Amino acid sequence: MRPSLALPLVLLAGCGQKLGFQPDGDDSAVDSRDTAPNDTGRDDTADTDGDLDNDGYTVEEGDCDDNNVYASPARSEDVNDGIDNDCDGRIDEAWSGVDVAYGNDDGASSIFHLDTIGRVQDEVTLDNDCYPLWLDHAAGPLSDGTDGWVINNGYTTIATVARDGTCTDLFDFSEDTEAYPFGVYGIATGLDGTIYATTLSALQAIAPDGTVTEVATWTCDLYSPADHEIAAYSLAVDPQTGEVGLFGYFGGFATYEPDNGTFTLLAKEDLENPAVYTNSGAHKDGGGWYSPGVDATTGSYYIYRFNLQDSAWTAQEEWTDEDWSPFMLAIDGDTGDYYVTANAGWYYTVWRVVSGSGYAADLYTSDGTVPHRGFYGIVSTY
Repeated sequence: MRPSLALPLVLLAGCGQKLGFQPDGDDSAVDSRDTAPNDTGRDDTADTDGDLDNDGYTVEEGDCDDNNVYASPARSEDVNDGIDNDCDGRIDEAWSGVDVAYGNDDGASSIFHLDTIGRVQDEVTLDNDCYPLWLDHAAGPLSDGTDGWVINNGYTTIATVARDGTCTDLFDFSEDTEAYPFGVYGIATGLDGTIYATTLSALQAIAPDGTVTEVATWTCDLYSPADHEIAAYSLAVDPQTGEVGLFGYFGGFATYEPDNGTFTLLAKEDLENPAVYTNSGAHKDGGGWYSPGVDATTGSYYIYRFNLQDSAWTAQEEWTDEDWSPFMLAIDGDTGDYYVTANAGWYYTVWRVVSGSGYAADLYTSDGTVPHRGFYGIVSTY
């Protein structure tokens, strides 16, 4: 049997269907995706000192080209003009759906591509010894010249996956249990091609040649609540700045800035009275870190946003069907809509949640006829 996503929950203990809209909480980060495409969310009398192109945004406020009025966080993307109109770090992009890691305990796992309305447009069958959990795009062409993916392969290795399904291990964390006692969990691809992975108590940077460098550490000790800081379970990258977000399973949150090597713990975990449990995370274009999670008091499922002012998670969208437990999250950078993988029994699904509207439905659901399978990692595709 291959590992299931339930296994890390047991391991973490040893470290040491429908959604309802919830009002957005206050946050110091500007999230222009929650407004109309050309609505800056500011009144016409806003001070534009330092705003060279008079589009309502300065560089400090997220304007990626302050000499071009057609580039600002409030713009929609024109896919033909060669400009990063919406300042999300991508040029001429159009969201085309999601790629989903499909784990099969009996072998022949795969990666699905679901288009914008949930049709399976492509399925890449992986090597039988390859079991995809967390998933991200590779930063550039792989050795076969094609674009592909980076995966957490069964909690033991970080691997690349080519379009023909070939898995190539970059580093096996299970070979040194003293250095990596908890194994490896969330992954994310940095802007320069570095692959980041969390081993619960440290952030590892993996070069394309498989060289691993430990770039940040913290205290992960569930047997000592007073000393424990965060059990960093999942990662995401801001596509504009390259900042790495680290999501703790017990509601902690931290960031890492590759440019200067700064690790910042923004929310320490309270093991005795946790507020939330967060399963994964993603960055929303225009600002904000988000996570699907569980209210530790009520057991209700939500999509949360990390409130930078209060250093706490704020509920955004409520998961009301307790039969479906949310796992991984991706966000449509063009609209701000959320996509969540979830499994219940033999069924596996991807939910689409329309940001700020209260509308939600399954983008894709299996027929429930095959056991020992599930959807795990999910990533937006442009």
